[in-house]
Amino acid sequence: MPDPAVYFDGRSSRRHIVELRFTDGLTIREADATLAGWPFADIRLLEAGSSRMRLGCVSAPPLARLVLSDRDHQDAVRMLCPNLSAPGAVRPVSSGRIVAWSLAAVGVMMAVIWFGIPILADAVADAAPVGLERMLGQAVDHQVRAVFSGGACTNPDGQAALTTLVTALQSKAHLTIPPQPVVLRSSIPNAFALPGGRVYILSTLLAQTRSPDELGGVLAHEFGHVAHRDGLRRLIRDGGTGFLVGALFGDVSGAGAAVFVIRSFLNVAHTREAEASADAFAITVMHGLGRPTAPLAALLERIAGPSETDWGLLRDHPLTRERSAQLRENEPVVQGAVLLSDSQWAALKHICGRSP
Repeated sequence: MPDPAVYFDGRSSRRHIVELRFTDGLTIREADATLAGWPFADIRLLEAGSSRMRLGCVSAPPLARLVLSDRDHQDAVRMLCPNLSAPGAVRPVSSGRIVAWSLAAVGVMMAVIWFGIPILADAVADAAPVGLERMLGQAVDHQVRAVFSGGACTNPDGQAALTTLVTALQSKAHLTIPPQPVVLRSSIPNAFALPGGRVYILSTLLAQTRSPDELGGVLAHEFGHVAHRDGLRRLIRDGGTGFLVGALFGDVSGAGAAVFVIRSFLNVAHTREAEASADAFAITVMHGLGRPTAPLAALLERIAGPSETDWGLLRDHPLTRERSAQLRENEPVVQGAVLLSDSQWAALKHICGRSP
């Protein structure tokens, strides 16, 4: 009994085990039903391996395929089909060529990831309308709040103090999109910004700050990322990267890309140039208010500690000697008004309750 032939009709993914009849043409049958009739002159060889033959037909649906494993079937096809190698046929490809083409394709994708997407992200971020940035920020905001299950800190007095601090900073920052800072409960000392003016301060970082100038410096730095649209740039870059990485590993649904983007924002690590620009923005804002930026450097150095651990804020905003020196240079000669009163600072420190 001949080995069964396998037929794909080109309209669905169903696999048909079929019987073949060689008469005036090749008749393909399943049970008592005729599925297709292929004229011998229209049959083309798609692939001939050591044990199987794959056939197509120029007058059949483009994706229709017939796979033959039986030697007698294969010999009959070679004898009866005069145009196996005519246009429409595909010659067997060596495994070496397949590997070479695959490696070349991966190389092209990696080049796009490392070089093409960042260039594209810069161009799109610069041209994107504010409305789109707000919408994207809101979408990612829902995911961020879901990750930090402890929720936002909303003590009214602390929230009022935070608003006062943000208003003072915005008077010099002049952000096109008004900033929307929020304190989230977390054991990680960190702060980061999303597209659309959303700035997050994690409660452990707030607990480690010792003065309004330290926290003001952190916020001013994050406002710099907002002003330069670094969050939008990263969203576009990592979203595109996520889709390409998904394509490499067979995820064409986009779900992997979404996870890739959310994780990237929870571990935001901007480029050295972006960090330096955000520092410069913070210096302009704080010095414009007559307040020092040396406290921000002190906070970063304190979080780093003697072991210079790379965690939390230092993981996302690594402190270099150059950055520390820049934050300590050219402090304002005339000191401006304090950013918060003692009572306001106390209220802000307790925005999450007595135990942030």
